[in-house]
Amino acid sequence: MAASATDPSLPRSLRVVGIPIAGLLLFCFFLYLGFPFDPLGRRIASEVQRSNGVRIEFRQLDPRLYWLGPGIEASAVRATLPDGTVYAFERVGLRPAWSLAWLRGDPAVVLDLSSAFGDAKGTLVLGSLGGFDGDLASLAVGRLPLESLTDLALLDGLLDAKVDVRMNEEGPVGDATFTARDGSLAIARFPVEIPFATLEGKLRFGGDAFVTVERFAFEGPMVNGTVTGSIQRAPRFAQAPVRLEADLEAKANVRGAMQGAGIRFDRGGMAKMRITGTVSNPNVR
Repeated sequence: MAASATDPSLPRSLRVVGIPIAGLLLFCFFLYLGFPFDPLGRRIASEVQRSNGVRIEFRQLDPRLYWLGPGIEASAVRATLPDGTVYAFERVGLRPAWSLAWLRGDPAVVLDLSSAFGDAKGTLVLGSLGGFDGDLASLAVGRLPLESLTDLALLDGLLDAKVDVRMNEEGPVGDATFTARDGSLAIARFPVEIPFATLEGKLRFGGDAFVTVERFAFEGPMVNGTVTGSIQRAPRFAQAPVRLEADLEAKANVRGAMQGAGIRFDRGGMAKMRITGTVSNPNVR
């Protein structure tokens, strides 16, 4: 059995030092539990709104002890973007992360978030060269404001993803693998919205391209398909050149609408489609 700090078998110097250290740790623990996190959180929220226009509201902010260290947890959180879009989170938990990012001067926190449109858990690195390494679960992508990011395609459905992406001077670096279910895919200038039962893919960020689509495959009641290719680098994402190719297999009842848009199918219902142009002005043929 290990000896305690007050064990008479220990040298007197260790017994004398051990008592105040234990008392100091206990004092810090109760100081942490009694720290006024709620007023501090509201002050930080005011600073965030002043600096970038995002209004953050929460019902309560309290300390919480995690397995790997102390943290805080906010309940009933609402984030209102400058355009009026509101996101509500049931719970947002944060604690300092054991990460080398602190040595670069970039704070890193472990994020544990729950909301009606999905959950997120992982390490979030803040700062200009930040990033995220973690998991997304049951993310309702149709509720996210993605219209302003790209005119290429819009995805709806419930998505699970494993993300490991960080930023450098040229843009994001890393990869993301994902699966989605019970949704739809709207492709630029495509004549119909494509419902799918399952969708899976892998994206690789960085290298010669901004993002490389290593795999993007979907199956549904109307169309099955795979997409590969890349979006190249550009000073602005909207101007980035697009180089994508798709192999489609369409059911007979939707081929007419697609052929009217210039997509040609062979007798087996197979077609190839190319998407070129730029992110803001794609060309489908």
